Amino acid sequence: MSPTWRTRQEMELQAILLERQKVTRRAIARALGVSRNTVRHVLETHQKARGEPHTILPAPKPRLPRVAKIDEHAAKVQALLRKYPDITAQRVFEILRDEDGFTGGYTGVKKYLRRVRPKAPPTPSLEAPVYGPGEMSECDWSPYELAFTDGTKAHIELFSYTLVYSHRKFYEPFDDYGIHSLMQGHNLAFAHFGGCAQRTMYDGQKAVVQRWEGNLPVYNLRFLAYAAHYEFRVSAVRGQPNAKPRVERSFLEHNQSFLNGRSFRNLDDYRAQLRHWTANVADRRRRYGETPLDRFVADKERLLPLPAHPYDTARASYRLCGIDGYVDWQGNRYAVPYEHVTDILPVRATTRELFLYAEDLRCIARHELAPRGRGLKLDPTGFHRHHDPHHPVVDLGAVRAAFEQIGEGAHDFFKQLSAGPARRWGQVARRILSLRERFATESLDKALGHAVTHGALAAADVERILEARHPLRSFDEYVADDLAKKVERELGDNYAGPRDLDEYDALPLARKPPALPRSTAPEGGAPSWPSDAKTIPSTTTTPRSGDGSDSSD
Repeated sequence: MSPTWRTRQEMELQAILLERQKVTRRAIARALGVSRNTVRHVLETHQKARGEPHTILPAPKPRLPRVAKIDEHAAKVQALLRKYPDITAQRVFEILRDEDGFTGGYTGVKKYLRRVRPKAPPTPSLEAPVYGPGEMSECDWSPYELAFTDGTKAHIELFSYTLVYSHRKFYEPFDDYGIHSLMQGHNLAFAHFGGCAQRTMYDGQKAVVQRWEGNLPVYNLRFLAYAAHYEFRVSAVRGQPNAKPRVERSFLEHNQSFLNGRSFRNLDDYRAQLRHWTANVADRRRRYGETPLDRFVADKERLLPLPAHPYDTARASYRLCGIDGYVDWQGNRYAVPYEHVTDILPVRATTRELFLYAEDLRCIARHELAPRGRGLKLDPTGFHRHHDPHHPVVDLGAVRAAFEQIGEGAHDFFKQLSAGPARRWGQVARRILSLRERFATESLDKALGHAVTHGALAAADVERILEARHPLRSFDEYVADDLAKKVERELGDNYAGPRDLDEYDALPLARKPPALPRSTAPEGGAPSWPSDAKTIPSTTTTPRSGDGSDSSD
């Protein structure tokens, strides 16, 4: 019997689920095609992990939204739709191209029309499958634009987790529907119900399914690790809304029974009214002589118990502390102690708070998250209370320590630079340290060593040396190695993270002149390959488009 798993994460999840069904370890090893020692190691590691606090895994760098070319012609498209409701996307594309000088492609017009055209009347739902207490739950997202009475607006992604047997629902609004929001929504739903269903149904959202091979889903490994932590089974469907009708119905109830006739002061008021409506209306609506609360009595007995500690769903990243002692995060700036200027700091963000850590993972600042994109400069604890924002005071000890940590070249440069009074060299030192945002530390050290040998002590001279001799830094150059090793330990050899695009630059190309031997590649450049190297087939990439969120991890 061939194994039914393709990745180690699938094997671990199957072993955990079989062990919960009282299957012996010998039988588990025989069914999965692995050794008993492997089964023992997986189960013991899982039990140990459920009894300890979970630590965060690295999150991918968030991407900024992209502006589409069709957005400039939105008014014209709306006018065409009002006049010709059945107009085709091809005809709209032709009109925009011929009359408005539209330079985009047909695909962009087609996708835009799919979003803005009025939807067809819904067809009757098919008969839904029946599940017993605690067996199945359904999860999905729905976007909403809320207009508050204080004059502000907010775009939210509403998370819904529905127990199929009892029809009890849990809602929570988020800013996005990525992997971190999905896991946090599950944590809140599990805490609300006091357990989780044995199986959960999803659509093809990217946070759950990375891609499809035929009709088989390739699951997000990060989410498989999350499911293994709580011991529930993940199921996904594509293009079958009737396969999860209860969660689709939950959004209809939210639209018709909750939103209609209500107004909200702000997002907190929306959340409070939603909680009250769920507990006093949705959970108490009688159907066939029973309410969801009545049926939940049988549901609760069969829900899976929760581990001792919840899964850590926070977003982790690295940020460079600016020369003014602030760190940028989602369009706002957050203060840290001044001695960490120009340091690369680990950042951990939950849905409400931002934690900043020193190099030794000691928490140095904690902030309540401000609304994203406001351009605020936040320092509630008063780290820089005595500093003029226009003319920051140079902390000589911090500046000297920063130069000494860079290297010998920086140490010799600062020794000559600081020979005079601080009012003369303080601004130069701060400007040089700010170059760490653009260039690697080793490159800056070499440039300072080169500058001191020629007596070039001006910041502009150092910047010219860097631009002429050294490449700009990338994020991958200063992410801590131990964080990458931690990913290796947590996810194993099958971690399906994004590939570095620099790898493709090193591939041999057709009709390209023979390259020099690899040993003769210039310093800092891409490695050269022998001319007789075999052509490596290109890797198939997964398109970003889909019916779910983008993969954050």
